Amino acid sequence: MKKIIFSLSLMFSCFLSFSQLTIPVDAETKQALIMEVVDVPGATKAELYDRAMSWITKFYPNPTGMVQSKNPETGEIIGKAQFRISSKDKKGVESFDGMVAYTLTLNFKDGKFKYEISRIHWKQASYYDVSKWMDTKDQYYKEVYQGYLQQTTTYFDTMKTDLKKAVKTPPAKKKDDW
Repeated sequence: MKKIIFSLSLMFSCFLSFSQLTIPVDAETKQALIMEVVDVPGATKAELYDRAMSWITKFYPNPTGMVQSKNPETGEIIGKAQFRISSKDKKGVESFDGMVAYTLTLNFKDGKFKYEISRIHWKQASYYDVSKWMDTKDQYYKEVYQGYLQQTTTYFDTMKTDLKKAVKTPPAKKKDDW
């Protein structure tokens, strides 16, 4: 009986871990796309824009290289960035497997902002959308893609949480103790 319960719990945990390894795909383009509109009641477009710019300078090692265009009047920031992915062999030796590049678009209105993470691709000789890593039936599918998906979802989950927290939180007021 214990073996059956253990087997069922193991199968269930495997199912849960595989079900988490997905990246949203746009129905129209069939490419990876992550987006959300976040409400920030009481904040102006300018405040949200400034908070996002402040977050960019802290989150990205090279913020001036990341930001492609910014326009406080329209409330839009467009940036391109990338991060490393790696894998480990059976001996635990880690190897660099490339870069995942993406475009981050931020739009601001009074009381809300929208982030859109698009063109998420594994940098290769030709465009390779990361959504292909989820197709286990593809003839070129490799087991290492599960690790790439895990790293990619972890990176974007961390980024989204950090971005939302930074933009929702007003800057601390400085004391005027002189």
